Amino acid sequence: MTPSSIPTNTTLKIVVDTNQYLSVFVFRGLLMKLVFELVIDNKIDLYVSPSLKDEVLQKLHYFRVNKQVINEIMSFIQMRGILVEPTVKVKECRDSEDNFLLELAETVKADNLITRDKDLLDLPNNAWKVTKIITPEVFLPLLRTKKLLDI
Repeated sequence: MTPSSIPTNTTLKIVVDTNQYLSVFVFRGLLMKLVFELVIDNKIDLYVSPSLKDEVLQKLHYFRVNKQVINEIMSFIQMRGILVEPTVKVKECRDSEDNFLLELAETVKADNLITRDKDLLDLPNNAWKVTKIITPEVFLPLLRTKKLLDI
């Protein structure tokens, strides 16, 4: 292996669908809480886009989430998310409103897009370019095999 071919950053890169933020912060879901704890511990890189931040905020208002929880979620995204403006346009998802997630995943070459959205999960091979599209239930065992989780 030549020095230029040695990866300088082997941290797992993820994009997380909007509803998974709600799962943790609003509905107190435990699966994604474990993932977000790894983000806080700098063991996983979480990528967000302006469109993703906007959609999270819109859904929080739609569900009439209290201001304290909104601030908690948006602070987490601001402090722990790596903000990236996608550089590609995608029109592949049957729900066109989900294309912004594919654009972000493609731009950052994310390892995984974590979602329960059937429109995304039904893409060919459960993938988009180099990004595997998986549910939290599939992602957690993957974290165990990478020795990021020991539960």
